[in-house]
Amino acid sequence: MSDHLEYLAAFESPLIRIDPHPPEPLASLPKDIVPGVSLIRPLRGVDCNMYENLASSFCQDYPRFEIIFSVAHSSDPAVDVVLDLMKKYPNVDARLIIGERNVGINPKINNMIRSYESAKYDILWIQDSNVYVDPGCMGRSVDKMMQPGVGLVHHLPVGVQPKSLGSELELMFLDTVHAKMYLFINWTGLASCVVGKSSLYRRSDLDKVGGLARFGKYMAEDNLVATEIFNMGYKHEMTSDLAYQTLGSMTTSDYFLRRARWTRIRKYTVAAATVVEPFIEMIGCGLVASYGFNLLWQTHFLNFLAFHIVCWFLVDLSMYQALSGEKVENLRGFLMAWSLRELAALPLFAYAVAGSTVDWRDQTFVLLRDATVRPLHPPPSASASASTTATTPSSPSTSTSFANIANTVVPSSTQASLRSFFRRPAVISFVSNTLAVIHFVVDILIKSQRNGNMEEEDDEEEEVDDDDEEEMEETSVVAPQTSLGKGRRPKLSLTRAKSEGAHNSDLSGIGRDSEKAAGETVLRRSSRLKMLNSSKAMHSVDFLGQDSQGDASEAEEERRESRSSSSSSSTGTSGTISL
Repeated sequence: MSDHLEYLAAFESPLIRIDPHPPEPLASLPKDIVPGVSLIRPLRGVDCNMYENLASSFCQDYPRFEIIFSVAHSSDPAVDVVLDLMKKYPNVDARLIIGERNVGINPKINNMIRSYESAKYDILWIQDSNVYVDPGCMGRSVDKMMQPGVGLVHHLPVGVQPKSLGSELELMFLDTVHAKMYLFINWTGLASCVVGKSSLYRRSDLDKVGGLARFGKYMAEDNLVATEIFNMGYKHEMTSDLAYQTLGSMTTSDYFLRRARWTRIRKYTVAAATVVEPFIEMIGCGLVASYGFNLLWQTHFLNFLAFHIVCWFLVDLSMYQALSGEKVENLRGFLMAWSLRELAALPLFAYAVAGSTVDWRDQTFVLLRDATVRPLHPPPSASASASTTATTPSSPSTSTSFANIANTVVPSSTQASLRSFFRRPAVISFVSNTLAVIHFVVDILIKSQRNGNMEEEDDEEEEVDDDDEEEMEETSVVAPQTSLGKGRRPKLSLTRAKSEGAHNSDLSGIGRDSEKAAGETVLRRSSRLKMLNSSKAMHSVDFLGQDSQGDASEAEEERRESRSSSSSSSTGTSGTISL
């Protein structure tokens, strides 16, 4: 990774425009002039890419700082990693503190409380074990801290190096929706919004409100510490640096449980932000915006929703490329991971806000309304917790089929919580009604499309039937036009009468053939379209049959008249008939 990665260099926005890394002026000053920094890194187990993460602390380009590594137990495998780095960088002021002190329920506070109290310098830099920063980050952060009115400096957390589907989902969350929300809130300065992956503040400021030990009863100590400093009247500032979080091989269930845990914690620490959280997601915001545009400007709901999804995706893609510093090569894979995270956001939020327990460090805690927590079960013994590492989590007594498919282990307390939650009558009713509504809407859409196609086919068939009826009427009119009415008909000779009778017989045969053909046509079309108006077709057939029968009776009457006239006359005359 380059020492000076351009942060948001490709991101253009009317709200946020952050320049590339500026130079750090404090790095070139003498050691006795610059303010000192105590960098505290609490450790537990071996995280993904842990050696490189910790090595970034030794490589900081700053003249005066110390590194304090905090480990709860001497048997922790992180101890060997720290000792190797201390041998590799002997010129860096670094030390390892083993042992925790119980000041509350938060294991992270218990682990680093001794480091907090023994730090040499007033400026503290708390950094998690699974992140790394650029070498010039400390100099730029201290330069921000020295500005008037600044009480806390923090860095935007971003995900890197995903190696599984769960890590890809976490990457989509951190580098898209979370980054947008995080940058916007801190740009406006409306409230405190700090994730404690990498943050600097003064110990003297925190001691005014009781020190770090006061926050041992909370789970989200990073946000509450930042809120206390913000309420003192100090500003929060961000540098152009990023806190790179190595994701590694996170399982899909781990991702969902992690997101659910922090949503439940925010429910009691920042309730107002939790209420509006569904509306900063793509689906929630899109549904509200589409309804509003349809109500105010009669914009088609689905058209605007499709436009909204495309724009949202392009913004997230630009944000991701700006944070990663490179273009997305596998756009299809990015789209699939992005779509899965967006579709799972609202169901995951609903599940999270419905519960009040979280799993943290192999323990289950119950969240209380005052944002504090209490353990659901007694904590494990020191020997048992020392033998448990982050790389080898303890297996529950039973495992679900989902855990086997996902190749992960879900704590038994989480399994019991999930079973009890989905067995509630309210949850079952909600899921059933949701499925019923989805089925109803889909059925309406399918039937509407089907009816539209049938109407188009009916229109085409009616046009064809009108043409056929006109042809039938013309054929049926031929017979009456070949002879005059009976009152005005002249006497015919025997020979002419026979020929006229034969002609009328032919016309009668034509009528019967037309009647048969029309009947077959009507039957064929009625079998293909059930909605045809069969009455018109049957009326045309009856009219044709009556005309044909009338022509036959007229022919018989003419034959009788011709025979009677030939017997009474002595000489036959030939008549000429002009029509």
